[in-house]
Amino acid sequence: MKKILILLVGVMLVAACSSPNREKELEKIAEHEQKLSAIDVSSDDSAALEMLALYRQFAADFPEDSLAPAFMARAADLCINLGMSDDAVNLLDSIITLYPGYEDIAGCYFLKGYAYESAERYDEAKEAYNYFVENYPDHYLAADTKVMINYIGMSPEDMFDAIMANASDQNLVME
Repeated sequence: MKKILILLVGVMLVAACSSPNREKELEKIAEHEQKLSAIDVSSDDSAALEMLALYRQFAADFPEDSLAPAFMARAADLCINLGMSDDAVNLLDSIITLYPGYEDIAGCYFLKGYAYESAERYDEAKEAYNYFVENYPDHYLAADTKVMINYIGMSPEDMFDAIMANASDQNLVME
């Protein structure tokens, strides 16, 4: 009986030591965010990749925590900056599916469009942006997004020409 009790206590100690500690993870995230904000992010940036891993780890360790979807959204934004648009879309889809009540769910739909646009997947970007505009028309980005949809995938020169043509059609060009 003593052996079983000792074994149980040992198992509980090992489990306690290996279980995630929310406060330690939050401290680590805060430290890394401070470091990362001072530098530019590039695709081979080990600090950015470490930050990404910390965000994902927190969400995996504490899926019921209110910070989980926020850290997943930050991870998605970081993925876009790292050129990992597919990972960003997957993270955003996870937020949309797992946390439909997340306070910035509209922002997730917008960011999904931006991820597609960054990957030059323009049809999917337009679809995501249109969904965002239709479902969140009062969002502060909705009006600009509605206009922007018409120019997705255009070079700056083509965009300028299209804007000028539109202004000319509406007699907005000053002569």
